[in-house]
Amino acid sequence: MEFLEVMVTLFGGFIFGAVLLVIAAYIICALAFVKIFTKLGYESPWFGWIPFLNIFVLATLVTKGVSKVKVFGLFDLDVTIYRFLWIAAIILGRIPGTFGTILTLAFSVVYYGDMYSRVYAAIDNTRVEEQTVLGAVSAIIAIIFPIKALASDSNPMQIRYRADEVC
Repeated sequence: MEFLEVMVTLFGGFIFGAVLLVIAAYIICALAFVKIFTKLGYESPWFGWIPFLNIFVLATLVTKGVSKVKVFGLFDLDVTIYRFLWIAAIILGRIPGTFGTILTLAFSVVYYGDMYSRVYAAIDNTRVEEQTVLGAVSAIIAIIFPIKALASDSNPMQIRYRADEVC
């Protein structure tokens, strides 16, 4: 084989492997969302299979029953803004360079970390404040959420709220 043929073969194998990895990650994450939606009693848990809609549904479920959300215990947000805030992550991701990356990462830690900490508190039957660090880390290390969700039992659960949120 010539050098070019070897390189094309290696590149093709790399692309194939990457595609398989992305598909596996999608399936694992979708199964985690479906399980959480089912445990929370959501009427259409199959929405967990639809990208972006699964985040909206999760944001809706973790804010059910409150008018204001205390994000990470730092600031209040109207529930409607909170539910659509995932769009900001997409917009921030379009900012080029290191600044855009840092801004997107910081936003993800705060927003997704807050959502995940609410879910983890429901799974472990603890206070949301006790799950804040794990929620923030989960926003960076994405595999934590599916592992924690899929490892949980199948019993129904209720979302927990921060101590100072209006219920």
